[in-house]
This record gives sequence, structure tokens and C-alpha cells, in this order.
Amino acid sequence: MKKIAFIHENYPLGGAEKVTSDLCAYFAGGGKYKPCIFVKNFHKEILSDRDRASLEIIELPREPQFQSMAMASLIAGLIREMSIDVMVIPVHPMKYLDIIRRESGNSCKFIFHHHSCPLWEVENRISVKLHAARTSGSWLKTLECYLLSIPKERLFKSYTRRFSRIYRRTYAAADRYLVLCEEYRGQIERIVKASPADSKVRALTNPYINRSAPELHKRKEVLYVGRLSYADKRVDRLLRIWSLVEANFPDWELKVVGDGRERRNLEKEAAGLGLHRVRFCGHSTRVEEHYATAAILCLTSSFEGWGLVLVEAQAAGVVPIAFACSGGVRRIVGSDRSTGILIEPFDEKGYAEELAALMRDEGLRSAMQPAMIAKTSEYSLENTGRMWDRMLGELTGE
Repeated sequence: MKKIAFIHENYPLGGAEKVTSDLCAYFAGGGKYKPCIFVKNFHKEILSDRDRASLEIIELPREPQFQSMAMASLIAGLIREMSIDVMVIPVHPMKYLDIIRRESGNSCKFIFHHHSCPLWEVENRISVKLHAARTSGSWLKTLECYLLSIPKERLFKSYTRRFSRIYRRTYAAADRYLVLCEEYRGQIERIVKASPADSKVRALTNPYINRSAPELHKRKEVLYVGRLSYADKRVDRLLRIWSLVEANFPDWELKVVGDGRERRNLEKEAAGLGLHRVRFCGHSTRVEEHYATAAILCLTSSFEGWGLVLVEAQAAGVVPIAFACSGGVRRIVGSDRSTGILIEPFDEKGYAEELAALMRDEGLRSAMQPAMIAKTSEYSLENTGRMWDRMLGELTGE
């Protein structure tokens, strides 16, 4: 039986870690691979009961730093000692992957699993800088915001060059480079200058495990689920959109499920907009209870690699509406309006109009439920697991 290891700086944390957990469950049940997870910062107190019982966690020392040559050598030593056959590196590239590869010997195969859309880091860096400057309250930061807004195009080009170099370095050191959909595959191949004929890039969707039958009789609830962060999630847009529809739908409520650094700012913004039916629910370990009652899920992100909440909503019979901000979002929601509604980025007025139309039409929402639920079977753990089996067989020659 071959050994496959995943490595995370923090575990558990978010969607990428959940994907690792689900894939480990698949491999453990298949009999061909024995999975484990290398973790630097292990948050065992929030580990699920399933993972607590089934996962093999290899805790890395807190020192040295995760992205350091010393840590790279330590990881390489563990790969040798444990006879790891395949190492999967999700989310962030390992800065010294070439050292890990060289010092671990020639038998281990390395896979980089890119969990977002290509060059998401560029938009993230620029948004974080501008947002920090706008919200600091300091006149120096306000001046910085003004100065940053002028050369945004220059910043974009500079960051694009920087992260493109990182992508090319990672591609050169890895045996396979995984992305979340075919659109991303073409984009990455252009960035790393890979010929499609002999490319290492493969497209594999994230798995989804549906553990319960959906409740199809919904309340008049609009739902947001996710982190409350600015650069990517942009829940501030959703509050402005809700301000355009709230008065016309006095029996509807917007529920914001999740937590993060932006929560206080968002609560202030909701008050400033005079919103009366927005409920900040905080972090939930039982998010399925919110999907069970909600009629519509809203996503107003600037970028999303895959948007697992869209799949979760579809599986629960909750109609998703989202800005078409990435190939992953377009792939999940679809363009024919049978499994969700896509909005041109970032037309808040158009979004509000489509949201209001959905809120008015219970028959339309009910009619969409069968197609939405059926679509999520495409992302079942069994289907995704078989794609992994084929890719690993191709990689290891088995």
C-alpha cells in the first residue's frame, strides 16, 4: 500500500483543509493509499469527531518557520523516514520545494494543489492595502490610499510578475499541478509557459459529501455563509445590495453566518445603512441548519477558487446567486439559470434586481431545486476520488 501525505501550515482551518479531510477519508477506505497529514499548527480542539477518529496527524515542530530551508530539510527527512510515496501541497506553494525534493530522494512524487483561481494573490494584496488605508482613520493612511489608487495598474503588473515567477518555480519543482476547473488549467499553462501537449497541469474539482436529505420547504431567508474578510468576500457589497431590497420585502431576513476581522465594520455599515433585518449569526459548527431554512444564498466575492458554499446551497435546495467572478463560480452556478443566477461583476444594482425577482417568485425557486440537487452529484467524493485515482496511477505508473 502506497503512502500519501498532505501538508498544511494550519489544520483544520477552512475549505482547503476540509477537502484534505474528505480525500483522506476516500483514500483510507479504498485500500490503495494510506493517508496522513503533516501539520505545523494543529488546532485539535476544533477537529471534527470523524477526523479525530480516523486521521493520522504528523505534528511538525513550531520552530523553525514553515517557509524556511530548515523546515524544508525537516520535511524531507520525514518523507524519507516514513517512505512517503506522494506528497500533496495544498493552497500555498512551499518556497523550498526544490530542496524538499532533492533531500527526500527520488522516489516521492510531489503534487501542488492550487485551491483558488489563478493569480488570486494579486487582487488580494491590492485590496488589503487599499482597504487598510481607507479604514485606518489616519490622515497619513488616507494619503497612502490616494497614492496607491493612482498606480493601481502598476501595482497589478508588479504583483502579477512576482506571483507568476512563484507559479513557474512551483510548476518546475512539482510532478503535477492541480487546479479546480478546465478554465484555470488553460490560465496556469499560459502563466507557466507550459505546452498543453505535455503539461503537468490537471483539472480536478473539489469533492462534496452530502450527509443529509434536503429540506425543500423554505423560510423567507437570504443567507450568506463564509469568512467575514474584505479582500475576497466583500460582504459590504451584500449589505448595500440588501439596502436596495429590504424595504420592499418586510417579511424577509438576511442572515450572515460566519466570523472574521470585518465583522465589527460590517455591523457598523449595516447600522449606517439603516438596515433592520440583518442578523449576524457568528461562526457556526452546524451550518446545515441554516441551509435547511434559507431560500436563497448570496455570494458577492471579488474572487473565489471554487466556492464550496455554492455547492452546499445547491445540495440543500437553496438557490445561489453570485457575481461571475471566476471560472469556478461559473462552473458551479451554470449559465442557463436552472441551477443558480450569475451576475456580471460587480453590478450591485443588477444583483439587487435579480435578488428581488427570486424573492418574489417562490415557484421559480422551487422549480430550480431538482436540477440544483442533481448537479451536486458531479462533485461527489466517489467521482472526485476516482479522478484522483486515475491521476495518481498516471503519476506513479500503477
